Amino acid sequence: MKNKFYMQEFEHFNGECFIKFNIVDIGKSTITLAITNQGKITLGTYNLYEDENGLYFEYGHWDDIIYLKDFDEGVDEYV
Repeated sequence: MKNKFYMQEFEHFNGECFIKFNIVDIGKSTITLAITNQGKITLGTYNLYEDENGLYFEYGHWDDIIYLKDFDEGVDEYV
């Protein structure tokens, strides 16, 4: 699973701004992400859950559900 998702990207609008997630690592029950939020980059590890729509993690104050299937491969614009 690591090779399939490594550094894939997803942008999430939280009601105020867009937050960009890049997958760094996926374990059996956790996901580690590089998170770009208002110009600041942080690393975060979240629990993975699964429902009928697939694997997801919860993010933010309201525990927004973000599915791994919504991530796209990051595109390097300079290549």
